[in-house]
Amino acid sequence: MLLIGMLAMAGALLAGGPADAAKRKPKKQKPNIVVVLTDDQARNSITPEAMPNLHEKLIGQGTTFTDYVVTTPLCCPSRASLLTGQYGHNNGVLRNFYPDLKQKGNVLPSWLQRSGYTTAHVGKFLNAYEQDAGGPAAVAPGWDKWFTQLEKRRYYNWKASKNGRIRHFGSNDADHATTVFNDYAESWTKQLVKRDEPFYLQVDHYAPHASGGRDTRCSAAPVPEAVDEGRFAGAPLPQPPNFDEEDVSDKPKFIRDRPRLTAEDQEKMERRYRCTLEAAYGIDRGIGKIYRAVANAGELKRTIFVFTSDNGYFFGEHRIPKGKPQPYEENIRVPLTMLVPRGYRKGVDRIATSSAPTANIDVAPTLLRLARAEPCRSKRVCRTLDGRSLLPLLNGTSTDFPQPRAIGIEISECTYRGARYDGRVYFQYANPSDQGCAADEREHYDLRADPFQLENLIPAPPDSEDSRTEDKLRRLTERLQDCAGIRGRDPRPRSGHYCR
Repeated sequence: MLLIGMLAMAGALLAGGPADAAKRKPKKQKPNIVVVLTDDQARNSITPEAMPNLHEKLIGQGTTFTDYVVTTPLCCPSRASLLTGQYGHNNGVLRNFYPDLKQKGNVLPSWLQRSGYTTAHVGKFLNAYEQDAGGPAAVAPGWDKWFTQLEKRRYYNWKASKNGRIRHFGSNDADHATTVFNDYAESWTKQLVKRDEPFYLQVDHYAPHASGGRDTRCSAAPVPEAVDEGRFAGAPLPQPPNFDEEDVSDKPKFIRDRPRLTAEDQEKMERRYRCTLEAAYGIDRGIGKIYRAVANAGELKRTIFVFTSDNGYFFGEHRIPKGKPQPYEENIRVPLTMLVPRGYRKGVDRIATSSAPTANIDVAPTLLRLARAEPCRSKRVCRTLDGRSLLPLLNGTSTDFPQPRAIGIEISECTYRGARYDGRVYFQYANPSDQGCAADEREHYDLRADPFQLENLIPAPPDSEDSRTEDKLRRLTERLQDCAGIRGRDPRPRSGHYCR
């Protein structure tokens, strides 16, 4: 019997039995997560021609949220809300200044790290990160692998911190920021998929942010990689109904004071739009590389992909020739696509689109739910999230997600505050005074009837339905500006106002 047992054990070893199996990698139970975030990308630049990999591999297989907004439509605050699941009034960031962020170590990568993830960051981080106490080369809390572009950010002749050491890049084709980011993202993905533990990779592109470059055609515009220059040289500039809006008498003063767009303005916008498409093509090339690296490792069924932007951008809508952060749909509503494998959405069929009201404060709660992690740096140090998990919308149990739902929009302390609710949006602008922020001008739009925000419903006739809706939105704005957490899930906030 002893001899038979020894022979059986030997056979098992030769055939890859129990002893050999102990050396194999255990199957990852938690999903890998890849987030790709672009900078200042307008929805009209996310075309199938400019971003074929995104459309084929993520949009074509995932869920796209068509009513997704950023709660503070500016680079640093928007990214801070994505990393914390909180409104800016709670995480501290309502302007482009990373040092304002409260509890810098209590953020999404730290929570995932604590839950067993290897975390990696590639690209741009929050604005003014270099001015924090750690200095420009420091690795932000929560990241195991760190390759981050430093100020002054540009496409050529720039520098980065690689795991705490500064590296310089020049003016050769291979030094283009998008090229370098894509190379690091692909290389690190190939390394991370081989590990036993799950990984979180966040790729924050600088593109298609406007910047000077060596290509005069795209000066003061997004600078594409050399191989993509001129790729969309014939693309027409989109001109929706609110392009160079004719009648702005119902708009706030900062719009009323704008002149009509000139032929020169339109020529510049068209050139900038074409450069944006070409810069987006480079981003998309990187998405394809990451996706193939995951596929080649056999990890597609265990990897979640997220694509979004920090805010939108204007191309002549409401007479605004360029820039941000005015609170119109072109700047607030941005793309969000999530590709969640069937095994992580209860085996239900894919839901291609969701029109539910969602926001960037929902990304962290969703990823935490998928990773089975908590928003805590330690047992005693946790954040109260303002957002909600989007899993009910992904797995077909949307009755668990509130609709309609109120979402607040805010920026700085006295610039504007607003609320979106049930197809309506309301904003009130303010001026600083000794008594605080005095309400000045206001806007109210019915987005279902007027998606291009051509008709400001203020002033509404007394006792009309629009007037009653306006009062409700004004009250929602007041409640949302100091809200925290979700009723039934979180402790009662000091203000007494939950985030609905």
